Amino acid sequence: MSRNLRIALSVLISALLLWLALRDVDWGEAWTAMRGASYVWVLLMVPVTWWTLYIRAQRWRVFLGKVGEAPMSTLVSSTNIGFMANMVLPLRVGEVIRPVLLSRKEGLPLSGVLGSCLLERIFDMFCILLLFGASVSLVQVSDRVQQWGYALLTLAMTVAGVLVVLRFAESLALRISRAVCDLLPERFGSALHGFVEGFVNALSMLDSPSAFLRAFGWTFFLWVVIGLIYVLGFWAFHMDVPTAKAALIATAIIAIAVSVPSAPGFIGAYQLGCVISLAIFGVDESEAVAYSLVLHAFQFISVISAGLYSLWMEGMSLGEVEAESQETEAGISG
Repeated sequence: MSRNLRIALSVLISALLLWLALRDVDWGEAWTAMRGASYVWVLLMVPVTWWTLYIRAQRWRVFLGKVGEAPMSTLVSSTNIGFMANMVLPLRVGEVIRPVLLSRKEGLPLSGVLGSCLLERIFDMFCILLLFGASVSLVQVSDRVQQWGYALLTLAMTVAGVLVVLRFAESLALRISRAVCDLLPERFGSALHGFVEGFVNALSMLDSPSAFLRAFGWTFFLWVVIGLIYVLGFWAFHMDVPTAKAALIATAIIAIAVSVPSAPGFIGAYQLGCVISLAIFGVDESEAVAYSLVLHAFQFISVISAGLYSLWMEGMSLGEVEAESQETEAGISG
């Protein structure tokens, strides 16, 4: 699929999600909610968002493991620039930009750095599944949603178990993989086993049980701090919701929503995630949209400001960063 077609599809998906989020909004009520918000709490989201970026950089150091050492300044700048790129450039190129910047500046092997980013996403997926699965047991939802929640919770536990087996029983995992893949058509089985081998090598970055536990610990801590942003939003909009439960639900559902391919900045996906999560607690759709617009805007400003600062410190422009990412993507696909 061509790059332009992928961009067009992501924009169409964002437009659909945005329509779903805004279709029943009373803009008069939404404007009233925004005018009545306490922006002291909203302003506090800025340093908390910067903090989440710093936590991501700290966690990245753990995932890099045997790949090599990198100073925190480079980890922070690469993280800031990568997440800013996701906000303003199409196709989430920040996911490529971030490892490329670190690899080139510190002379680390790009394959290893890319593997560390893959591990981050897998640990994030585990945490999000766990949060969503746990959240449906805390609030009144339909039986169908509750069944989905329990299924995702089971999946999260399965993912954790597989990660542990792959890391600490590598030879066993590879033997099982080879036995299963030998039952498949040769071309498909070889490709699948090659993927498993590559993933096992990536997991070897976590070179000890303590590193494994630190990775899980940093991941949970990261998502707790992300949840704090939604709590600040509840306080800003004077929402009468159970703070801990609502933050847990919002964190899980919004994270799932923004994982859907969409336009830069997760436009539409973020709004729909907020509307769905807050509807569980009886928050009016117009107020939920107002909440989503304000939180989204201030998180956008926070990430962009951090990214621009890091670009300035690195003596780079956003155009140079995008060109590097496209060159790397072409090399990988080629």
